[in-house]
Amino acid sequence: MAKSARSGGSVRPKAAAKPSILPTALDTADLFGSKKLAARDRAILATISTRLRVRAGTTIFERGDPATAIYSIASGAVCSFRPLTRETRRVMAFLFADDIFGLARAGRYVNTVRALTPLTVLRIPAEALKPMLLRNPELQLHFLCKVTQALRESQRHAILIGSEDPAARVSRFLTMMEQAQPQPDPDVVHLPMTRRDIGDYLNLPPAGVGGALAELAKRGAVLLDNPHRIRVLDRRQLATSADEA
Repeated sequence: MAKSARSGGSVRPKAAAKPSILPTALDTADLFGSKKLAARDRAILATISTRLRVRAGTTIFERGDPATAIYSIASGAVCSFRPLTRETRRVMAFLFADDIFGLARAGRYVNTVRALTPLTVLRIPAEALKPMLLRNPELQLHFLCKVTQALRESQRHAILIGSEDPAARVSRFLTMMEQAQPQPDPDVVHLPMTRRDIGDYLNLPPAGVGGALAELAKRGAVLLDNPHRIRVLDRRQLATSADEA
């Protein structure tokens, strides 16, 4: 497993290759969007933020690392997971543009976060953010909403893996992924993660994920364009499959 840097704004990729994170001038529009924060607040937050570019497969930080910063995704996708043993893990969440990550307990990150795709992420130092939040109620509310959203998604995850039918779990997962990402084509669900990633999230083996997708295709609910692109053919059938226990 790749080791992340313990301080500063740099990270180390999984392989021995040179890190691909390049701090650049911050584009304030990248952070939360003009409809979510006032221009003045975005500009203030930008003064303490650094934009980083990350290669796919790079570990941003690991569970147990000192929690020195909060991260906001400008573009790309990440996987947040908790290692269980040397060979197994539990994927806790998949995060996309405008999501925030960096949940900590007692000053340490509680999950490992790894880039699924090429990623642009905004690093906000925790020590600089704290006094800013105390002075700005609008920023406080924004971050509180993000934390609430993360808790809600955690509850949905617990309900999702409670289903005994793999096809039901995968159907619900596809609906979640469709809602979580901007979709240029409303009938296509993009999956930047691998079958193993999905299985570690749904508590299924990779073959079980593949079998469930094949079953949904057999029912006429979806068409498997390729491993990372699922076309929805029949939303009613997909919803029916998701409701099965």
